[in-house]
Amino acid sequence: MTIEPALTVKAPDSSLKTRIKSALLLAPPLLIIIYFGGTGFTLMLAAAAAIAVFEWGRMVGQAKPFPKGLIHLSAALAALALLVAHMLGGFVGSLIFALSLCFLIFAYNYANEGPPLRLLVAGILYIIWAMAVMVWLRTGLPNGLFHFMTLLLVVWASDSFAYLFGRLIGGPKLAPAISPKKTWAGFIGSSLGAGAVAAILAIPAVTLSDLPRTLGQLSPQAYFLLGAVLGMVGQAGDLMVSYFKRRFEVKDTGSLIPGHGGVLDRIDALLLVAIVFSFTALYLGAA
Repeated sequence: MTIEPALTVKAPDSSLKTRIKSALLLAPPLLIIIYFGGTGFTLMLAAAAAIAVFEWGRMVGQAKPFPKGLIHLSAALAALALLVAHMLGGFVGSLIFALSLCFLIFAYNYANEGPPLRLLVAGILYIIWAMAVMVWLRTGLPNGLFHFMTLLLVVWASDSFAYLFGRLIGGPKLAPAISPKKTWAGFIGSSLGAGAVAAILAIPAVTLSDLPRTLGQLSPQAYFLLGAVLGMVGQAGDLMVSYFKRRFEVKDTGSLIPGHGGVLDRIDALLLVAIVFSFTALYLGAA
């Protein structure tokens, strides 16, 4: 049996200056792709899903390495599932398709006498589901651009205000065993910041519209509450991935983005928020 050796991810430069440079370099092309949507948007998310699954598989496969090629196969199947999500126009079909693809992963692993796949498959399905949700939000809903940008800006506000409040106020740690730098002040700040951004986006004049574009035509006050909850969800998504990074003793899941780590490090909060936001959209009849 040939197995893929465990990989040690080099810790990237996480200085604030490097982080800002990376953000300024990546933001314009990403925003252009998001604005136009369509196939280009789906291809971008398919690539992101493949990289995130690869990073996840490399991380959870360190203790008991998977058979050679299995992680690459998983990444390719994740990208394929996102393309199917685009063709089907919904995330339910893509999730069912992803489940069927997992049989190939199980078969490959069984044939090569690899270790148990529970964590690998759970991460694959989680990433694919969340990414397929994003495809649906952007391309399958009326005012999809507004909804996806709301999702993106709420997560950005949650992360930014968590960092700001944590640095300025400090105080008791939120989950020191998982993420030593996170504080309760940062957690509260993330919620308030995300709520404020959501409320601003719910004002028709801000979006140059005479009618609200919010889910279920919610008011700015209601969107503040929704944004605040989503801010909390984002911090939970961040902590969930941080738990596994701590468990497998890696600082970052990758080093693709200077100052930020890997793709999974950048979208850890976005994944869980996207899932909760999609359920909210379905509940409010936005589909």
